[in-house]
Amino acid sequence: MVKVMVPATSANLGPGFDFLGLALDLYNTVSFKPADEWYVTAEGYGAEVLTGRSDLLVCKALQRVFAEIGKELKGGIVHLENHIPPAGGLGTSASAIVGGLAAANRFLGEPLSRDELLALAVEIEGHPDNVAPAVFGGLVGVVKSPSQPYTYLKIPFPSALYVVLAVPKLRVPTVEARNLLPKEVPLTEAVFNLSRTGLLVGACYAGRVDLFRLAMEDALHQNRRAVLIPGFHQVVAAAYQEGALGVALSGSGPTIIAFAPENRQQAVGTGMVSAFNEQGIEAQWLSVAVNHDGFRFV
Repeated sequence: MVKVMVPATSANLGPGFDFLGLALDLYNTVSFKPADEWYVTAEGYGAEVLTGRSDLLVCKALQRVFAEIGKELKGGIVHLENHIPPAGGLGTSASAIVGGLAAANRFLGEPLSRDELLALAVEIEGHPDNVAPAVFGGLVGVVKSPSQPYTYLKIPFPSALYVVLAVPKLRVPTVEARNLLPKEVPLTEAVFNLSRTGLLVGACYAGRVDLFRLAMEDALHQNRRAVLIPGFHQVVAAAYQEGALGVALSGSGPTIIAFAPENRQQAVGTGMVSAFNEQGIEAQWLSVAVNHDGFRFV
């Protein structure tokens, strides 16, 4: 039986729309061995919905690796341990896909590299910024390249920053959130995000956490998606009021990610939860570290 832990991911991070993603020290686990039929069990988030199903993304990913090297997978014994909140914005689909790919690859003797697993993950998931951090860990910028399927760069994440997540009891389907975005944007918005993305990446390399608030401003997606998240702007404001150095929508939401200095995690977390509560929305906050290595086997 192969067992792999896959980190949660937070994509976009303000201006880095469809480019940046961060791996977090919060995991879903996939255990797998081949069988003649599918036997899927689960515990943790979504266990009652996932148990007994064979149409899951993790099963599709397992089969995809076998097919890639010319083998057939009829079924498998699969056990899922889900600790990533499924509300949205933390890469639960990415963790299932990367978990299935990594587990199958390990069982087969690792014929595929992590770069090849990334290409397969994007083929299934569609968004490289969601899956690349789960594969490689840390803060990752990823682009489609003419010379190879995807080119990625690991960007040093400042050790002085601590991650705080506000997770509301609210569902925002990714498709619905993306449908709010226009096909074209004004030049001013494009320039705004290009400048902030460059500043954010530069701030990470320079360790300039004082630039994060300015660098995480966004003109492309957050304001448009905020209509699906009651209190979004109030939650962001509350985080900054309590000392956060940067705040953004995590992925397509509704989870909100904040970056706080040491000893401000609780204040920032409770402030964001209170702001959600004022909108009549129940929420929880989590303080998590950054995962630097991507998926790992246990």
